[in-house]
Amino acid sequence: MRGVRGAALPGLAMVVYDPDSGLVTDLVAGEDAYQHERALAAPLLERAGPGQVWIGDRHFCPGALLRGWAAAGASFVVREHANHPRLRDAGDWHAAGRTETGRLREQTITLDPPQEHPPQEPPPQEHLPQEPSGPEQAVPWRRIELTLAQPTQAGDRVLRLWSNLPATVTAAQIAQAYRDRWRIEGMFQRLEGVLRSEIPSLGHPRAALLGFSVALLAYNVLALIERCVERAHAPDAGAAPKVSLYHLVLQIRSGYDGLCIALPPEHWAACGPIDPPALAARLLSLARRIDPARVRAGRRKPKDRTAKSGPTSG
Repeated sequence: MRGVRGAALPGLAMVVYDPDSGLVTDLVAGEDAYQHERALAAPLLERAGPGQVWIGDRHFCPGALLRGWAAAGASFVVREHANHPRLRDAGDWHAAGRTETGRLREQTITLDPPQEHPPQEPPPQEHLPQEPSGPEQAVPWRRIELTLAQPTQAGDRVLRLWSNLPATVTAAQIAQAYRDRWRIEGMFQRLEGVLRSEIPSLGHPRAALLGFSVALLAYNVLALIERCVERAHAPDAGAAPKVSLYHLVLQIRSGYDGLCIALPPEHWAACGPIDPPALAARLLSLARRIDPARVRAGRRKPKDRTAKSGPTSG
C-alpha cells in the first residue's frame, strides 16, 4: 500500500535479531502501525535475561526500558535520545581511545529515580505513551561519546551511547557493537527482496502481519541452511565461503517442483521428537552435497570514493 497516496500502513512489527547466529529470535506484532515502538516493548523485558546484550537505536532509550533490562540481568547498548531520560548525576569525561571512525570519550551517569505518579503533562505527541515507572538504577552506567571524523548521512558528527556493560568491555568495543547494528537492516532487505515479506495485496493488518511472520519463519530456515553450507565447506584453515541467500532460494525453487514429482509429499517421513545434535549432524551431512560455487555470494567492487558531479544543464 506504499504506492497509494494516503493509504494506511497495515501494522507494525518489532523484530529481535541475533547477529551471531543470524536468526530472528523474537517478534512482537501490533495492528496499529502508528503506535510507538515503546508501546510494544513490554514483552521484550519479560524475555530478557543474564548473558544478553540488547542493542537498539534512540527510540529504545526511555528509562523504564533501560531499568527493565538491567533488573533482568541483561546488558544494553542504546543510542542516547535528546529528550529522555533525565540524568541525576554525570561524572567527568575522560578519553577512551579511538576507533577507525573517530575519537572516543566516556563518563559515568545515573538516572533520576522513577516517579510513581508523574505530573500530568501532555505528551509531545499523542502516539508517544508516558514512560512507566520501573526499578531504580542500582549502579552508575556509562555514556560513551563518539566524535566522528566524517558526519553521518543525517549530518551528525557526535554519537552518544548508553550502556551498563562492565569496565572490562572497552568503549571501542561498545561503539563497534552499535556500529554492527546495521546488520538488522540487511536482514530486512533480504527478507523483503528475497522472500517478499510485504505482499501488496495484504492490506488488512492481521493478514499483513501473518504474511510477514511466515516470511520470518522461512528466513530462519534459510539462515540455518546457509550456516550449515558454510560450516560444511569451511576449510581447515581460512574463512568459510559466504553463501548468498538469494542464490540459495533460487536453488530451492528450481529443484522443488522436480522433488514433488519424484517424491510426492505423502512419502515424506514425518518428523518425530527432534534431537538437536542428531539434527545438526544430518543437516551438515546434507549440506556437504551442495556445490558451494552455485550458492556463493558474489564479491562487490570497492565503492568509488570520487565526489559526485553536480547537475548539468542541456
